[in-house]
Amino acid sequence: MLYTNKKTNIVSNRFGGKGDVIIKHYIDEEMINDTIVMYAEVILKPGCSLGYHQHSGNSETIVVLKGTADYCDNGTTLTLKPGDTVHCPDGDWHSIGNNVNATEDLHLQALIAKSK
Repeated sequence: MLYTNKKTNIVSNRFGGKGDVIIKHYIDEEMINDTIVMYAEVILKPGCSLGYHQHSGNSETIVVLKGTADYCDNGTTLTLKPGDTVHCPDGDWHSIGNNVNATEDLHLQALIAKSK
């Protein structure tokens, strides 16, 4: 059995988004196999976002854990609530953010996997 050394990254203006993105990795690089790029909790404070970007060579599945998300799926805007799950396949575009008027942080679970 392997144990993980959880790490946290803070990235500013990710993919041209606003503010800081806090990424709390569930597993570290030593435990990730050839198919998983990232498995983490992502936290966005009010007004923060991940900018509109395309997935190339991988796909992403996001589960909203806490808060309300403004999600853009290939140009279509959606509001996501806790328990909602979205999937961005290889080649598609998306962005996600926490509204500037939000009263709580947005917590997401994100899994990015390489395409076959």
